[in-house]
Amino acid sequence: MRSFLTFTLILGSLAVHSQNFLSWQFNDRYFSFSVGTGSATYFGELNSTKKISTDISMINIGVEARLLNRIGARVTASQFTLIGDDKNADDLSFERQRNLSFSSRNFLGQLQLTYYLRPYQGDYYKRWSFDPFLFSGVGYMKYNPTAELGGERYNLREAMTEGVEYKNWVATIPLGIGSKFKINEFLNVNFEVSYHFTFSDYLDDVSNTYASEYNNVTARLLADRKDEIDVINPDFYDQLQPGAKRGNPSSNDSFLLISVSAEIFLPPNLFRGSDKAIIKKPSAY
Repeated sequence: MRSFLTFTLILGSLAVHSQNFLSWQFNDRYFSFSVGTGSATYFGELNSTKKISTDISMINIGVEARLLNRIGARVTASQFTLIGDDKNADDLSFERQRNLSFSSRNFLGQLQLTYYLRPYQGDYYKRWSFDPFLFSGVGYMKYNPTAELGGERYNLREAMTEGVEYKNWVATIPLGIGSKFKINEFLNVNFEVSYHFTFSDYLDDVSNTYASEYNNVTARLLADRKDEIDVINPDFYDQLQPGAKRGNPSSNDSFLLISVSAEIFLPPNLFRGSDKAIIKKPSAY
């Protein structure tokens, strides 16, 4: 009898622990964390070919909450590099003779809404194996265009190559499409492509005209680099003078991000008991 009671108590204890484990494992999870990498392509005066970059130059992290049947919200942070160079322009073109270039390391924070094309399945572990979505939102980006001269890299914004002061941050608006691919109950692999509109034409430090005067010789050399190459088009060479056209101020710069990330679903009541959870599920679900 005692053995039977002992056996019963052991089974009951195992059942309770099993239920607790299953509760932790399969209670619905509304939050997820992602980390990934990808490429960044700049579009502006110094990318006349519009060629999309395939170089891996970005890292990103994000936290997402599933709010409604087809709606989610997320916060993301990214670091990536944008580059542009007139040496890639067509031979004999204005851009090739202009001979400007830049590189910029950028930090971007975003608040986005995601719209899922397929409705939520009811439990996170029953989600679609292929889950496409659209997204948009607002972003805040810090940027810093630089260029190399004589083996050293200089801050182009500080050089005031066009005699204009501009801020080193800008608001952005992303429009994107992506899909989540289910690997197992807890893990997704996500693929995304997003185009980002900005409210600045100075991501590349090129927008308007050559300055009439410069703060120093270094600033002048950074602003006007036509003499670093041969005269490949005399007409364009003669046009590149103080006060003359340097860029195109009629349209702002933009960029494209392509990313692949791993997404893991966070346990409910993360780090604390159910009454004092750091992360709680959204109220409107």
